[in-house]
Amino acid sequence: MKKPNLSALRVAAVGAAFVGLLAAAWPVQAQQPAPAQPRQAPAQPRATTPAAPAPALSTELPAKGTAVVFFDVEAVMRVSTAMQNVNSQAERARNSLQADATRQETELRRQEEELANQRATLSQDAFNQRRRDFENRVQTVQVQLQTRRRNLEQNYGDAAQKIQQSLTESVIEVMNEQEYQIVLPNSFIFVARSALDISGEVARRLNRKLPTAAMAN
Repeated sequence: MKKPNLSALRVAAVGAAFVGLLAAAWPVQAQQPAPAQPRQAPAQPRATTPAAPAPALSTELPAKGTAVVFFDVEAVMRVSTAMQNVNSQAERARNSLQADATRQETELRRQEEELANQRATLSQDAFNQRRRDFENRVQTVQVQLQTRRRNLEQNYGDAAQKIQQSLTESVIEVMNEQEYQIVLPNSFIFVARSALDISGEVARRLNRKLPTAAMAN
């Protein structure tokens, strides 16, 4: 008898998709005049690791009119209360999904063993019918878990996109008020003086603009 692929129920890898979607470089935007859009790196999922304590970011700004300044995307995201909200929600959802997957797998393994024990007492037709029923249940569970995983990833992406928009608006505010000419994400910079870092002010404005965020259920 061909055994159903119970191992496919495991969803441990789901968590990797939830953390760090914002680590990629964010687009630099401006209002007047509109600068050329830099190449945006694709989002790269990161493995789930314990969150490091949020760094203390200085809100001291470079002199008004400075030609080029930068901000640290990851540092801003670590102190973003909205991003912290979303990451906590995603972690709870992932744990719930993993627990359900484990419970379903345990139950299907029990049913599989029960079916194997019945083989000697069932006619071939009856056994084949029960085997098909069991395989259909396995497939149904797999589809349900995959659908939940996709929904979680989509909901996380939607929430992260909202935060990204607020971050972009915060960066533009600082740039326009301080008359900076170019603002770059730190991932685009090889080396720069820390005095050109506007991360603290960007984070302060982001938390004021979007203090919390929620994933759709």
